[in-house]
Amino acid sequence: MTNRSDSVQAVESGSHGEGEVFDPAEHRPSGRGLVIVGVLAVLVLGALVVIGVVPRILHRTSMENDERRASTEMPKVHVARASRSTAKSDLALPGTVQPLQETNLYARANGYVRKWYVDIGDHVKVGQLLVDLDIPDIDAQLQQAEAAANQARAGIAQAKSQLQLARTNNQRYTTLAPSGVVSKQEVEQFQSSFEVQGANVDAAQAALGNAEANVRRFQDLKSFGKIVAPFDGVVTMRTAEVGQLVTSGTGLGQALFKIAEVDIVRVFVNVPQLYAAGIKVGMPAPTTMRETPGRTFVGKVARTANELDMATRSLLTEVDIPNPDRALVSGMYAQVTFDVKRQDQPLFVPATAVMFDARGTRAAVVSNGVVAWKNVVIDGDFGDRLAISTGLAAGDMVAVTPSERLVEGMHIESEEVKPGATSASPAPTKSPTETPAEPRRPQQEPPPADDKGQQGKGTSK
Repeated sequence: MTNRSDSVQAVESGSHGEGEVFDPAEHRPSGRGLVIVGVLAVLVLGALVVIGVVPRILHRTSMENDERRASTEMPKVHVARASRSTAKSDLALPGTVQPLQETNLYARANGYVRKWYVDIGDHVKVGQLLVDLDIPDIDAQLQQAEAAANQARAGIAQAKSQLQLARTNNQRYTTLAPSGVVSKQEVEQFQSSFEVQGANVDAAQAALGNAEANVRRFQDLKSFGKIVAPFDGVVTMRTAEVGQLVTSGTGLGQALFKIAEVDIVRVFVNVPQLYAAGIKVGMPAPTTMRETPGRTFVGKVARTANELDMATRSLLTEVDIPNPDRALVSGMYAQVTFDVKRQDQPLFVPATAVMFDARGTRAAVVSNGVVAWKNVVIDGDFGDRLAISTGLAAGDMVAVTPSERLVEGMHIESEEVKPGATSASPAPTKSPTETPAEPRRPQQEPPPADDKGQQGKGTSK
């Protein structure tokens, strides 16, 4: 027992060395250490609060400042003046060059192409032979008709001989009637036979006329085997090939040639209703082409349709232009200028100044820095400009690129732009930091300086 208790005491005191006693109080943290740990924890917590909260506070403050600045600063909008054109103006409209006359040539008879003599680009004269056709069916029918005509002529000769015999018999019996040698019945019989033979001669002559008419018809059909040019012009299409089967008419047959007269060409132009009253027959209409820069072709108004197209509200006008050197080709795009004199002067605004939405066709008019929306009626579309008939007055300042953010009664700062700038672009407002070398923004994007105004508009809403 003694040895066991000694071993237990030895185990309890073995880790501290012989003669040492373990004291837990020595290993407890002191008050100074606790203070240091607490300070570090507070610093870490404060740092976390600063990292998480302060940026939010700064962002909110910035937004409040921006909203305050947007609410106090007025948006800047580009405006253009609605102005009337002069009583005399040059109206340039697009048109299409067409030949003075053009036709497709079809076969009038069934047959085969024997030989063609001209090709595309060849200049032909009226009556010039273009193609020969083999028409065997018509040749056979012509021979049959000529044989029928010969038979009719023989029938006439036979009928005349019988008529002569009937005339002789009739005269003989008429002479013998008074003597009583022949009966009255025989006299009447030979007289009737004479009249019948006379009618047979008339019938034979009519049959000959019918047969000769049939011959002439087939001769005409045979002449259709030679297709000639109907007028002086140029061949613009050829589909005829040797041995090709052709059919008569335009329903099933294919055009063999197309001929166009291009010594004089005509340009068709659709003149808007706004200027239709100023178009007069005989007035000059100089024409230009992109393919011939610097050259102006002298044209005149030849005729008009004398009515407006119901779909486009435009007047179809034909301008004739001499083309001796064949510089104008059918199908070319042309620009025709009319020296139009108007009684009422049109009112023009930039094309981008009119907005189309559920509320109608509107324009934003700026007067004394206040926006007012007005409904307008468009009288003509000229690409970069619109002609307004009602809704605006001369001198009204309209927003060049309006949007829904321009509300009724909004106060803005306006800047007038020149007409040339409005036609080329929506003339975005430049901020003070922008330089002239900066490229223009697309039309659909809001101007840079208007961003502030848009925020202000959103606030005002």
